This record gives sequence, structure tokens and C-alpha cells, in this order.
Amino acid sequence: MNKFALLAVVAGVIATWIGGSSVAMAQLYGTAGGDITATPEQLEECKQLGIPEFACTQHSILAKKRLTTAQQEGAYGSGTSMVARTFGELGIYVAALGAIFGGISAAFFAMALRKPKIQKST
Repeated sequence: MNKFALLAVVAGVIATWIGGSSVAMAQLYGTAGGDITATPEQLEECKQLGIPEFACTQHSILAKKRLTTAQQEGAYGSGTSMVARTFGELGIYVAALGAIFGGISAAFFAMALRKPKIQKST
């Protein structure tokens, strides 16, 4: 068997073995038994924050607190989406990028028009 083909087969087997492992499952679904039951203090806090009882976890409490803090007046840099804000902030960024890329494309278009055309001799 060719050495290159053997190396390709071995690399494929290793890639399949690594790709098939469930490393990211804990990140998606949490650890088993980690946030399944809420303490009475957490349930009371969820009731105050308006979180349903079935979704009451420490993560949902922290997320709700972070969201309410981000929505307060004067809270900047909180991780909220700039699309969720007014159009002014997003509009400035879109206009600036449009001006930059539009200027570059206009410069290339102008350079293409100024370049003398080469005539083909027959």
C-alpha cells in the first residue's frame, strides 16, 4: 500500500474518532444534576424576578439580573446587542462602513476608467 494512502487512512480514522467524541455535550446541556432542583431561596427570587418555576435555575436568575441591569439608563458595555438599541448607533456604523467600502470601490472604478485600453493587433 502507498505510504501516502496509509497516512490518509490513519488521519481519517483519528479525525473520525476525535470528531465523534462528546466533548461539547456538557456545554450544551449542563452537567447532570447541576441545576435540576432550585432551593427555596432561588424559587422566591425567581418569583420576584418573574421567572417561571420550571425554569428557575441559578443561571436564569443571573441572566435576568444581567438583563435588567443592562436595560437601566446609563448602562453601557453590558453585552446587549447594538441592534436592540436605537437606530442611531447602528446607523452610524453602517454609514461609516458604507463610506469606506464605497470610497474604495469608487477609487477602483475611477482607476479602471483612466487606464488606457490596449489595442489588439490582428
